Amino acid sequence: MRKTTFPASGPTDAGADTQATLRPLAYTPAQATQIVPIAESSVRRLVREGKLAARYYGSAVLIDAVSLESFWRSLPSERQVDRECAANRRAA
Repeated sequence: MRKTTFPASGPTDAGADTQATLRPLAYTPAQATQIVPIAESSVRRLVREGKLAARYYGSAVLIDAVSLESFWRSLPSERQVDRECAANRRAA
């Protein structure tokens, strides 16, 4: 049986070869704006529209971290936007 310790920096497994980094399960809308730089009102709208998964604790909105990452990855890169704009100019 491995002994688990809890130093000031957080829980660690004394018998593990590598120390895993703890990732948050959820973010508040204000925290989400620090990760995906969009307005808090936009984050709340995305939750209402079902584009970001969220849970509620009382009146607090907790946005699922995996959902936020998926949303970020679904956004087009600058290169994709440039190609679409160029295609639209050619079509006009």
